[in-house]
Amino acid sequence: MSKVNVEIEDNVAIVYMNNLEKKNALDESLSIELLENIKSLSKNDSIYVVILTSANDVFCAGGDIKEFAAGVELAAIEHYFKRSINVDVLRIVDILKKPLIAAVSGYALGGGFGLVANAHIVVSHPNTRFGLTEINLGILPYVIFPYVKRAIGERNAIALTLTGKIISSEEAYRIGLVHYIDEKPLEKAKEIAKSIAQKSPLVLKLLMESINISRNPLWESDYLSLLRIVNFSAEDLKIGIESFLNKQKPQWKGK
Repeated sequence: MSKVNVEIEDNVAIVYMNNLEKKNALDESLSIELLENIKSLSKNDSIYVVILTSANDVFCAGGDIKEFAAGVELAAIEHYFKRSINVDVLRIVDILKKPLIAAVSGYALGGGFGLVANAHIVVSHPNTRFGLTEINLGILPYVIFPYVKRAIGERNAIALTLTGKIISSEEAYRIGLVHYIDEKPLEKAKEIAKSIAQKSPLVLKLLMESINISRNPLWESDYLSLLRIVNFSAEDLKIGIESFLNKQKPQWKGK
């Protein structure tokens, strides 16, 4: 079964993450399919706006912890060559180069928070919870941090990264991560997308170019992705993963 489904309504594409048994955790197979579809949509001139959502009631629970556990055994060079999947999936907005709307429900944690921060517009269900919970595992949200910082400001991004705190949709709205709170986030997202799709396609392209040029240079994200590789060799990451899986308090070693 496909882990990503795409529906087209006029000039709007709705991308459904469909890794349901893992609560849309960004495992390698989901990441590959999501990237393939985003790259395809980026080249489709008949698509003006893209909505990213879930096929069920959980947007994205973050990374796949079992894959993380296997990842700590990989050599740094193996992580480096996997970056085109594990890193690029967390910067899809730069690949898509089209207006991206996230319709979010359930949870958006870790990488899921990063996908939300990638979006230009975010519609959330009132009960959605958001969090940068990586620090609890002994790692940091390296790749997504520039996107989170742009979405909610540096101080809010640092606070959420340091504390690993999970926040409500109301708090996410207050700090600027969420633009609309709606009982039916996908329907609201479609309404917004169809309105945007009525604008000049040329102007939309020029706006995306303007946004991409005005943002921080790509080297910032590349440097942080290298720090991520370094972190994967840390003993504390192994401790954090084992503690999470065994539901124990981690005993950090600082190594």
